[in-house]
Amino acid sequence: MTQLKYHTFRNHKIAYKFIKRTKKTIVFIHGLKSDMTGKKSLFLDEYCKNNGYSYLAFDCRGHGKSSGIFEELSIKDWFDDLKRIIKYLKIDKHIILIGSSMGGWLGCLYALYNPKKIEKLIGLAPAPDFTEKLIWKNLSIANKLKIKKNKLVKINVSKNFQYVYSKNLIYKSRGLLLNKIKKIYKKEVVFIHGSEDKSVPFTYNNNLLKTNQFRNLKIKIIKGEDHSLSTKNALNFLKDNI
Repeated sequence: MTQLKYHTFRNHKIAYKFIKRTKKTIVFIHGLKSDMTGKKSLFLDEYCKNNGYSYLAFDCRGHGKSSGIFEELSIKDWFDDLKRIIKYLKIDKHIILIGSSMGGWLGCLYALYNPKKIEKLIGLAPAPDFTEKLIWKNLSIANKLKIKKNKLVKINVSKNFQYVYSKNLIYKSRGLLLNKIKKIYKKEVVFIHGSEDKSVPFTYNNNLLKTNQFRNLKIKIIKGEDHSLSTKNALNFLKDNI
């Protein structure tokens, strides 16, 4: 990828990589506790190079090379990062927005609020409203009480990885739940899920098929794939749907 750069504002900095070419711009938004150096981001960088698209990838605050303390941040902050970096780079049309997991929620929000800028929205195991539907809903009463008292809740996912949930993450994200947003996005939306995803079940977004919020929504499932959607098969499937 191109050289790492920073957008600085109010003692914060957003790390990003942007290569401007002709045609459209693909903007990739990473998932929770991930960053722009993952396989999907690198694959899209190469795809854009081969197809003459501009490409933007960045780290939300509290992730990767950007500033910020993860436990102090929420979807509200990361949505602000997405808005801020697109505005700073003056990318104002022909955007293909691709969001992974948490990034899928941010992508949904941006498309709803800025429909004229977005040509197509792609979600990779997108998890809109996950702070309520996947985290809060499944926390024990004891852990919910901890969060209400502004204490951190740590959940081990594996030997080397854990999620840390804070009051900010839960409470400050609630204003951006999709069912609270009375806006409509009419252009093409493709959500791609893996049938073996244990983090975001492939049926997770079926409720959006019953609303008009995303009028042209397609949900596609890849048999045998998990949450990462980073295998050669999954990445080729993504390529075929851009």
